[in-house]
Amino acid sequence: MAPRKSQAQSAPVASNGSSNHADADDEIVPPFFNTTFSTHRVSPLYIGPQGLTTARLEHLAHRLRDTLVGDVVRGIQVGLEAADTPMGQVGPLRAVTIRWFHAQSILGEAAVDEDSERAWDKFSGEQGRCLWIEIRDENAAYVALLLPGFSSPMDDAAAQQPAWAMQSSNADVDKSQFAHLPLLLLRMPQALKTVIGGWLSTTFDCHVGKLTLGTKTLINVWESWIRTSGLPNKGPGFVLTVSFNAPATERRSSAASDSDGGLGEGDGSAQPGLKSLEITISPSDLRRFLRAGEEDGAHERTTSDAWTNDVRERRRLAGGNADDGWGWRTSEDAPKHPFTEALARYLDHHLALNLFHPGVRVVQISCGAFVLAQSRLKIVKLGDVTSDLTRAAWMFVTQLGARIRGDLPAVV
Repeated sequence: MAPRKSQAQSAPVASNGSSNHADADDEIVPPFFNTTFSTHRVSPLYIGPQGLTTARLEHLAHRLRDTLVGDVVRGIQVGLEAADTPMGQVGPLRAVTIRWFHAQSILGEAAVDEDSERAWDKFSGEQGRCLWIEIRDENAAYVALLLPGFSSPMDDAAAQQPAWAMQSSNADVDKSQFAHLPLLLLRMPQALKTVIGGWLSTTFDCHVGKLTLGTKTLINVWESWIRTSGLPNKGPGFVLTVSFNAPATERRSSAASDSDGGLGEGDGSAQPGLKSLEITISPSDLRRFLRAGEEDGAHERTTSDAWTNDVRERRRLAGGNADDGWGWRTSEDAPKHPFTEALARYLDHHLALNLFHPGVRVVQISCGAFVLAQSRLKIVKLGDVTSDLTRAAWMFVTQLGARIRGDLPAVV
């Protein structure tokens, strides 16, 4: 990764988040737009009665630096210099900083969206605080962002306490000793991700896991982006990548190959079928799909397959990710997805492909505004941050927060 200039050398290691929000323009903020992050989830962090003050964050930064240079990892030498980048060795470690920042400092001051009744500007004060870990060396800078679960803007209590958060039978537990920052975004090599995940787990007694986004989240983000920012009429095309949860087929040799010394009749090898399919739509055609979906409504294909009315069979075909399977389309409170409905009708008519089959998964959506895949995301910013981009960015992180809230309880 190319070197990135930072003002962090002259800034304090951490702040306690008590500065006036009017000073947001002078606040040092982490990169967010035009940056590719991998997505992870974190159970509540145990911060203790002392909290994460400036002094403690400074101490934790020193501890993390010791870990990275190999001073303390169970006697095993783990150095940042060992992590390769496309440009070669990253060079010596220069600094490690940990500080608080506010979500509005990177996402912008989002006004109330009256159409959807989403009051994103209600995330102020403690609820909007995020944690930024920056690791800088001679040739690169790496970032870890811990964000709150912005999933219920109209319910402050629910947003502060994710559905999968630790539940204790002890009524005397002081919840103020836990920090709920469930969304972890990492911009660093895989070797360093492992070190950071282990350090967070041991330091805050939490569980760090990979956040795998599935069909439901990817489609919800795309359709919500359309409602928030509209569709472009120029620029890069829209690309939808689908994969198939289909069993591998067994290939048996023919009698001719057997006579030539090939595999016997009882032998075979697993041959995967079609792994993925990219569907590309030019910007000039996007509005046509949207209009068709709004006019014709939901697309339902006539089928007599066993999974149609069998929830267990549908789940088996969908796989282990609860975000896949398209079963959420039939719920009473399911949002309308006109673009996806029109695309499904088009694929059914021209390719005989049932997009809503449980075994069909959406694994990546790419357009000129963002790239969202199963385990990574990137929001593109061209020029200044506009009000539309601000609303769309807030929508983006709230959708990810909703995905985290839908996860099974984490082991903490």
